[in-house]
Amino acid sequence: MDAKFALQGIKVVLAAETVPQLLQSPVSMLDVVVLDLSLADASEPGENVRLLVDAGYPVLVFSVAENTDAIKSALAAGAAGIARKGDDVKDALDMVRRVAAGETIASQELAIAISSDSLFMAAELSDRERETLKFYATGFTGVQIARRMNVSVNTVGTNIKRIREKYAAAGRYAPTKLELYHRALEDGIIPTGLS
Repeated sequence: MDAKFALQGIKVVLAAETVPQLLQSPVSMLDVVVLDLSLADASEPGENVRLLVDAGYPVLVFSVAENTDAIKSALAAGAAGIARKGDDVKDALDMVRRVAAGETIASQELAIAISSDSLFMAAELSDRERETLKFYATGFTGVQIARRMNVSVNTVGTNIKRIREKYAAAGRYAPTKLELYHRALEDGIIPTGLS
């Protein structure tokens, strides 16, 4: 169903009851998807987020913030933040704008999910991998990273491949640079708010 209207500068162009319905829509690209954790098809939140992120959409989860497992699953799959249904509308709209601009929203729910879930710490990157991820996630190219770390470009590529494999093994898939940025934020490799 099309829902073309504006909310304080935010244009809603599509509403869908399920993620597959959204992905099959004729709209080619959205700046951000605001995803309710409880959809009509009772689908798994982490899988929904993964499908959306794989399709190239930044995701802001919209939740009553009571289902901790669903929130953890959504964040581990790459959601950029959580907006609570009880939040002030202006705050929620600000979060939508920030996620559309590529930001990850630090929140109490994100902190709780990270601190209470061993999967967020299970990647066990080496010091060199952490250093590589820090540079890569903040926008350095392979050549620039190689120069800074005094290694070959091939070594940088190998490190990034291993980093992705370790996150995948921990159930925290990061096939894109944006998702690696999220993992670096989650693990404290880069500070929150760094752009």
